Amino acid sequence: MARYTGPKCRKCRRYGVPLCGKARCAITRRQNPPGPRPLRRRKVSDRGLQLVEKQKVRYAYGLMEAQFRRYYEDATQRQGVTTDLLMQSLETRLDNVVYRLGFASSRPQARQLVTHGHVAIDGRKLDVASAQVKVGQEVALTPRGRRSEYAKILAEEIKNREVPGWLEIDRAGLKGRVIALPGHGDWEPHFNPNAIVEYYSR
Repeated sequence: MARYTGPKCRKCRRYGVPLCGKARCAITRRQNPPGPRPLRRRKVSDRGLQLVEKQKVRYAYGLMEAQFRRYYEDATQRQGVTTDLLMQSLETRLDNVVYRLGFASSRPQARQLVTHGHVAIDGRKLDVASAQVKVGQEVALTPRGRRSEYAKILAEEIKNREVPGWLEIDRAGLKGRVIALPGHGDWEPHFNPNAIVEYYSR
């Protein structure tokens, strides 16, 4: 199954939480799910609830099912708490770090910045959105990216954007650094990683 490229806010309404990252998400205006209203409510099984939690995270980070499954399998093979390792791998993706630093207003926009060659790690251009950013590495716009019109707009917008504690940012230089691994509270509170592990462990 290919990565979802349809209306982003449709998934937000489907799962009842903002997943698109937009400041003006449609869910703030229309909280009912898309499509015709059901004639009666259907009880959702535990398995169904676990699937919903998995899909929420998958759509939020813009991953295909096979790719998301690999993140889970990698987390199970490493030492530590599987839920934390899974979310840390997702949070330290290059496109997500760009988003968390405030260089983009949403994850899809951050992915576009990376794939168009406007982002560098430790001074070296990298256009792979799924690349893992390690602790201590610096993420910045490339010289070409800093010369773009977008950089001029970003220089003003980034002043009002907060960054999580596991990152540090130089707003004037349009660069940031990963100073620690993300932990509890550093990802969206409506994500339930425990349900994802339960879904895959059956």
